[in-house]
Amino acid sequence: MGIAEGAMPPSQDGGKQSGGHRIPPPSGSKEPLKVNVFERLQHTNTELVPLFPYYGPGSFVPAGAIFRGDPELDMGHFFHQNNVDEVVVVYGGNGALLQTGQIMATAKLHGVNTFLKDPRNGESFLVITVTQRQSDNQDQSEALIWRCRKCHEYLHRYEFDATPQEVHRDRFPAFPTLTEGAIAAEQYNAEERTRVCPKCGFDNGAFPLDRWGWKQWAVQWRTINDARAALLASAEQQLAGG
Repeated sequence: MGIAEGAMPPSQDGGKQSGGHRIPPPSGSKEPLKVNVFERLQHTNTELVPLFPYYGPGSFVPAGAIFRGDPELDMGHFFHQNNVDEVVVVYGGNGALLQTGQIMATAKLHGVNTFLKDPRNGESFLVITVTQRQSDNQDQSEALIWRCRKCHEYLHRYEFDATPQEVHRDRFPAFPTLTEGAIAAEQYNAEERTRVCPKCGFDNGAFPLDRWGWKQWAVQWRTINDARAALLASAEQQLAGG
């Protein structure tokens, strides 16, 4: 039920593994953390919430998603392209296309929706994590793509640089999939002509960004970093006798 990030126990053979590989000791740059997936997702305000604040080069970044069917549910559909690997672990599901306990690697380009067989069924649900391994020294890129629901013609594509950085302006860095995803969805929603298929003329409607919570996550990410900076500035002022 939990996933740990930040520490690696020493091996029993002095650091050597089969095949002659050596696992280095922990660098000390990341505080070891532990999260209960179910507890964390109970309090999330977005789909694909990162479980740990580590997104730097070489990091494993597990993010949780939680879906529940509803008679009024419409979360739309889009495609996600990522040039690094993603692995899905299903922590629990009912009436879903993925089975409880299932582990699978996604394709570099894959569709994204609720993965519920009948999203209008209130008894359907799905809890998963999606873990990606950040690149070490190579460029990392992602894209969000919308296609026509009727004939699958391309409607909108938004690409962004997701190359991980060691140094961040903020103590808690942005997660590009969410912050850039919100921008992508707003661009898609901005003009009706973007959503009308140029091939078959079908009006696909706006993407339900509020349902996914990406924009709210981005707002709260900015707010908590601003609040932390304000607290540190106040403390510095008080210590200086101001």
